[in-house]
Amino acid sequence: MGNLQYQQAGERDCANAAIDENYQNYLIDYLLDGGSFLENYPDLCLDPVGYNQAIAYMYQPGDFTGEREDIDYNKVPRVYGLMDSRELEAAGVTRVRLSPQLGLRGQGTLVGIIDTGVDLTSSFFRYEDGGTKIAAYWDQEDQEGKKPAGYSFGREWDREEIDRALEEEPRILPRDENGHGTFLAAVAAGREDEEAGFSGAAPDSELVVVKLKRPKQYLLDFYSIRDDVWACQEDDVMLAIRYVLDTATALQRPVSICLGIGTNLGGHGGNGSLERYISQISLLPGISVHIASGNEGISGHHFRGNVPQDQEFETVEFNVADGENGFIMELWGDAPVNFSVGLISPGGENVERIQLKRNEFRNIRFFPENTVLQIRSFAGETVGGEQVIRMNFRSPSAGLWRLQVYARGTGNRTFNLWMPITNFLREETFFVSPEASDTLTSPGDAFYGITYVPYEVNTESLYVRASQGYTRDGRVKPDLAAPGVNVHIPAPTAVRRPEQDGAQESGGSRREVSRSGSSVAAAFGAGIGALMQEWAIVKENDLSLNGQNMRFYLIQGAVRSGAYEYPNREWGYGIVNLYDAFLSMRR
Repeated sequence: MGNLQYQQAGERDCANAAIDENYQNYLIDYLLDGGSFLENYPDLCLDPVGYNQAIAYMYQPGDFTGEREDIDYNKVPRVYGLMDSRELEAAGVTRVRLSPQLGLRGQGTLVGIIDTGVDLTSSFFRYEDGGTKIAAYWDQEDQEGKKPAGYSFGREWDREEIDRALEEEPRILPRDENGHGTFLAAVAAGREDEEAGFSGAAPDSELVVVKLKRPKQYLLDFYSIRDDVWACQEDDVMLAIRYVLDTATALQRPVSICLGIGTNLGGHGGNGSLERYISQISLLPGISVHIASGNEGISGHHFRGNVPQDQEFETVEFNVADGENGFIMELWGDAPVNFSVGLISPGGENVERIQLKRNEFRNIRFFPENTVLQIRSFAGETVGGEQVIRMNFRSPSAGLWRLQVYARGTGNRTFNLWMPITNFLREETFFVSPEASDTLTSPGDAFYGITYVPYEVNTESLYVRASQGYTRDGRVKPDLAAPGVNVHIPAPTAVRRPEQDGAQESGGSRREVSRSGSSVAAAFGAGIGALMQEWAIVKENDLSLNGQNMRFYLIQGAVRSGAYEYPNREWGYGIVNLYDAFLSMRR
């Protein structure tokens, strides 16, 4: 879909721009930005992603503050975290497997796992002869070895290289230090283990894996992400999706992609760079994207307010935990109303109404506290034309803060405030009077992605931390509920080939690993997507099946409890059931 364009900047070479900390990354939309941005910076290194979008690498050593006027809101990559918190009958998968007419197991399909990596030695991902079921593996972190064709960083492992390493030297294979990606891959497409009573949703589907690299340091500093927290950056995720699609195209197979990551930042209306990219590819036959909805329902990180016409401002109280390094808070409002803010610190210092001109950036220091507020207003510069006020709190004082939100003009004076996701904040940082609705994380707000909320199968109750819809523009999300609470898999075990020392898999009871969260529900969804693609594409029942069509069929077959009206903010259109989705096609 396009290789890195090596545009030279003096003696500098673009070959390592994607990983070089002296280059800062920006997301470019050819239609929205036109040629002006590129004309102003002819020395950019440019990597086209596809569908009018590209990643620009600009040589800019030093810190990033977001103050430059030509760097609008959409150009700065967001940072994502994992959507988990540290079953097949209910989803209709078992009946689809056992049905003589269907008998689906994912044969001839691919599942894309874009996450923390996968444990390649695990028995979940190896055939009886010890060979791997991984079709391709891109380790973005490893800069040694063969790069994927058309990509400027990371190391690619093909099937033959993985098999050779498994047989001769497994220690050189990439690892999944976190375990999250391994868990999702097992739920979606892990091989059946009758002894342990486990099977992934699509056990015969093969995997394309991308291990996402850690964000560049300037972005970690800008978003105040702690060193001990896993994170990835938006443009790397977009490249990972492109890699999965490239692999699927080369192998001529349909692919079902799982995204178990998310962020609270953004407009929550499907207009971010990653969300638009997902929506565009989801309209292509043989591609579906299954997305976590988030675990932010009770986190206290969303506030919705309204400034009455006869009132000057509304006060929003939020608490900052002791030891909080920093965070970004965003205010989103709709034109033609113009919003501005004032602040009162825990120590009582009052920063009165900060009226920012278009693209104006201010650096405000609170005394005697050591807090620095970097604030900028983006008016009409987002894809949706909204106003965004980005408030970057650096070394914020612990205690109760009061944000005064002012509104000027007639129209919709409702505003939304979001803090980062739970993984990126300390527990005691929250809004005092939060709103649980509209806590869906991005990219779960993508128009044509399929977004899942986790529920507990035995009690048919939602996960207590589950995010709620809708999107900020009123669309129904999440789409469906899928198993995602206390999901257990056998602890991954390494398998050696039968000819290696005559070794056998250890017997006895197996330790289990359990996880909860919307990423687990998305993994179930990705496996279900692979089964539907086997029926439609591999078996040639519907060669035009794309992500949007799949979403429609799964919604039609969803199980809806009589206790609720559907769709709703909590359950979307109901509990996913693949067997009922197939039945609905015959009606």
